Amino acid sequence: MYRIKSTCVCCHNCEMECPMGAIHYAGKMKGPQYEIDPDKCVECGLCEKLCHTCSIVNDEEAKPVKVRKDIIKSCDVVVCGGGTGLIAAVRAAQQGKRVILLEKSAKLGGNTDYAHMFFPVYTNWHEKAGLEDVREEAVEEYWNRSGKRLDKEVVKSAVYGCGEFFDWLTTFPGTEDAFEIKPMGSVLAVGPIYSSGIINFPKRMYENLLCRDQAIGPGWGGTFMKYEMLQAICEQKLWVEILTSHTASQLLTDEKGAITGVVARSPEGEVKINAKAVILATGGMGRSDEKLEKYFNFFDCETPIHRFSVPGDTGDAIDLLQGLGVEPPEERMSVSIFGPAHHPYSYCLYRVMEHPTCLLLNLNGKRWQNEENGLMGGRFHIAKQPEEISWGIFDQAGIDEIVAGYISDPAMSDEAWIYERYQIDLEEEIALPHAPVRRAESLEELARQIKVPVDAFMETVRTYNTYCNNGKDETFGKSAENLRSIGSEGPYYAIYGQRFSEAAFGGVRVNAKCEVTREDGTSIPGLYGVGDATSAMHIKGELAVISELTWATASAYLSGENAVRYIDGEEGGKDV
Repeated sequence: MYRIKSTCVCCHNCEMECPMGAIHYAGKMKGPQYEIDPDKCVECGLCEKLCHTCSIVNDEEAKPVKVRKDIIKSCDVVVCGGGTGLIAAVRAAQQGKRVILLEKSAKLGGNTDYAHMFFPVYTNWHEKAGLEDVREEAVEEYWNRSGKRLDKEVVKSAVYGCGEFFDWLTTFPGTEDAFEIKPMGSVLAVGPIYSSGIINFPKRMYENLLCRDQAIGPGWGGTFMKYEMLQAICEQKLWVEILTSHTASQLLTDEKGAITGVVARSPEGEVKINAKAVILATGGMGRSDEKLEKYFNFFDCETPIHRFSVPGDTGDAIDLLQGLGVEPPEERMSVSIFGPAHHPYSYCLYRVMEHPTCLLLNLNGKRWQNEENGLMGGRFHIAKQPEEISWGIFDQAGIDEIVAGYISDPAMSDEAWIYERYQIDLEEEIALPHAPVRRAESLEELARQIKVPVDAFMETVRTYNTYCNNGKDETFGKSAENLRSIGSEGPYYAIYGQRFSEAAFGGVRVNAKCEVTREDGTSIPGLYGVGDATSAMHIKGELAVISELTWATASAYLSGENAVRYIDGEEGGKDV
């Protein structure tokens, strides 16, 4: 019989893809999870295949494992982590090296499966399109955005390395059809993007195609990259051995401190792997309660922060380096916390609540920010609200207008179908035991349902409606175009919002060659770091200036190259 374990991250995919409608929400508002209805389940196994976190299991298929002793293997390069670590494995193997890849989960992908896209600044595609090469300007821009606290040479490796990775990726058969380049007309400098043209991944191509949540779950650029690497291993007949359910537990060194291999735990026992170089692509620590509490005081809140990190995201690279006496740089570690969002519920309703015409109230019945700020601007303010939660308040006409705008927007044509069943989403969530959506025929009753003071709630709505009628928000300065009053006729709705975390990052110091370094800056010979496991792009309490997948693809590609150069006697590898 299939069941869903507590490691479920509520990414919706199994529920939306189940042909029998056998999967549904369970639990409470603060800590929901999916469960399988045994009366509806026909045991087709689709949910288990879809679940990238290995949180759906069939207890009847559990088989005893024969434990063996003294398992010893040898290779040139060990890659720890089967997300972007696959890039490093393929690149090293293409250069004639024997590679063993260790993945602690039963499935490959990790948090890479969540990632939508990477953002190369300049590639061969930019050159062919006649676009400006702004890589040097991008290095300066990102470095300045960090307050000049990041290593400028590492920033340069991210900018140049991601472009090299993309040029390499598009040499694989069929990959060019997956991407497109959009010239900006001038340099676009927004968020983690700085370029004269954006390389875009226009459509979800793999897995969970029925999922109505565009925000989370496999199928985007990270998943595409995973499958391309696996296909390359087969088609190019590369020497890459993949060992799933294997967790690297110890780094091996010689008397001079150079890496000589790893020890890994597996269901069959301990495995010793002798190697000439090791690449750490183990991901972040978003699922380690101990590390989140120690480094971020993550659980000092009334409402638990919903986490999307995969179960294996427990900061293994930190543990491995501590085994060598190297402690992580706490000031260069970061956790992403955003809100308010309607996670882990309907993506459609999350987008409704995120709309700037929304009226956001806290549990005191008061507005607490300019609603145009969204979850990016609200991520700090919401932490100061009672129980760290918020409710988005609407009348029926307001929701109808928002959804109609989304459906008619040409820029959202690929996901317009998601919004067509918004009323069904509302009804389904109203019917849930913990009701993350509430509905009432009067505003007073709505206030009582969400347990906020009725008088304060009504006064806030009256004041807000006055602002809307006058076209001026005297409290937070919301734009007149986004001031929409709450109507005099119901039904009225309240949509729940709370904080969520995508991942936690850092712990491993690296230099521009992606070599892992000690506290004093000296490198550990033969050891390389990739992506979320590293502190390359992170500063405590701040968002990374370069996106996680951009750095992960760049560092994985460079690590694969530089590990080979090190093995071949070129002292650690090239500078970009």
